[in-house]
Amino acid sequence: MSALNTTTNSAVLSSLSGAWAAFAKEASVVLGALMNPRKVLDEVEQMRKLFNAAHALEQTDPARAEALRARAARIGLN
Repeated sequence: MSALNTTTNSAVLSSLSGAWAAFAKEASVVLGALMNPRKVLDEVEQMRKLFNAAHALEQTDPARAEALRARAARIGLN
């Protein structure tokens, strides 16, 4: 077996391992949401309130409105 094949096989296995880890993490998040939908609903409600507040402030304080939108966008990323 040549060195090129060994390197290629190693790269493929590394990629598959990373893909599997990402899939497992995503599956875990989905299962968590299915097991505890109240948390997801609370986060969506909080985002809605922030977006509504941002919309109300858009004309008078655009910088604050943008900060509220940024805060809303980060909800649920923990």
